[in-house]
Amino acid sequence: MSIKRLVDNSMAAMLAAVEVYNKPQMTYRDEVTVTLVVNAWELSLKATLRQANRSIFYPKKRGERYRSIGVDDAIGRVTSAKLWPSTVDGPAISANIKALSEYRDRAIHLYNAQGLGAVIYPFLQQNVLNYRDFMVARFKRDLADSMTWQLLPLGATAPADAVQFMKVDKNSTMVAEVEDFINELRGLMDEAQSAGGDMSRVATIYDIHMQSVKKLTSADLVVAVSPTADGQIAIRKSDPNQTHPYSASELIARVNAKRNGRTFSSYDHQAVCWKESLRDNPKYAWKHSNGAAHVWSGEAVNYLAGLTDDQLAIIRAEYGAQRKARSRRR
Repeated sequence: MSIKRLVDNSMAAMLAAVEVYNKPQMTYRDEVTVTLVVNAWELSLKATLRQANRSIFYPKKRGERYRSIGVDDAIGRVTSAKLWPSTVDGPAISANIKALSEYRDRAIHLYNAQGLGAVIYPFLQQNVLNYRDFMVARFKRDLADSMTWQLLPLGATAPADAVQFMKVDKNSTMVAEVEDFINELRGLMDEAQSAGGDMSRVATIYDIHMQSVKKLTSADLVVAVSPTADGQIAIRKSDPNQTHPYSASELIARVNAKRNGRTFSSYDHQAVCWKESLRDNPKYAWKHSNGAAHVWSGEAVNYLAGLTDDQLAIIRAEYGAQRKARSRRR
């Protein structure tokens, strides 16, 4: 298998997906786009494995042809071989691809529910950005060289709201399928967040000016899809037990599992918290009003794991100097 051919075909599939999605008149748009996107990733991951001299086939059985692995197995093999580039977030990107793969599998098996295209859109948008970063890091191929990034969502109606698009017709016979699909998405997102994945790499919501305004977490997918919901949306506020699940010791352990370089210590943690005011940033830390200690998010894991030894050395020196100065004042 030619690595170059795999990469070329992967890029062609992604470009075709973008072109199909942006056609003004296109039936079966979401299904075709997602199928092409998943295919693009499968080919790129196979090229990654081949580049590392890893097999992309299942064990051959006598009398049968060789069978190449599917996208889920490709993700698993790339992850186990630690072939994700250091500049991308493997767990989060894996969750994004698996979410689209789940939709593709359902579409192939005659799945059809109105409104899910809007659910899928945030995953598709972020997927294209993830793909560009991955291909640049792994193969030095930039998707932007073959397309314009000045595409606008022009249409007769405004883009769907991040929550409103998940409203379901109470008379729809597909309510159970919709609920099941959303639960699958939430499971994938929770898994990525538990692994310390950067949730901005899973799905991104855009406002009408196409500026990234928030990150979609599994909490945003809690909606009323029951036939008794009367078409209303039941929104659950973010649960800190899901968004910020780690104690300080768990945070440090997960940081060390992800980072390259020396061991990250509790002193490092204290120093960075002082320097960057991490405890005051709800993106990274949360503390109950009656609680004694902060709890930490998966994004805190990613942020701390991304600090280099040199950066930590500078922060530690500044923190130590600040502590000494404070001690002298006393």
